Amino acid sequence: MRIVKQRGRPARRQAQVLQFVGAMIASDGIAPSYGMICDQLGIQTRTEVCRIIARLERAGALSRVGSGRVRRIRLGATM
Repeated sequence: MRIVKQRGRPARRQAQVLQFVGAMIASDGIAPSYGMICDQLGIQTRTEVCRIIARLERAGALSRVGSGRVRRIRLGATM
């Protein structure tokens, strides 16, 4: 699993989000909403979740498919 590193170490929040998304997809078959990620991980805003998802997407750990659709996160090949 590739995690974007910040200041030479893996970003804790990115790892938490990636693990939660993977667990939700494995158990429910669909990705969690940004609101669900906020609630589960104690993240203050959906904007922060969006930033974390974008970093993970740039790293190839996951992707967002489609446009304007909810729960469109898919795990990448690096997972």
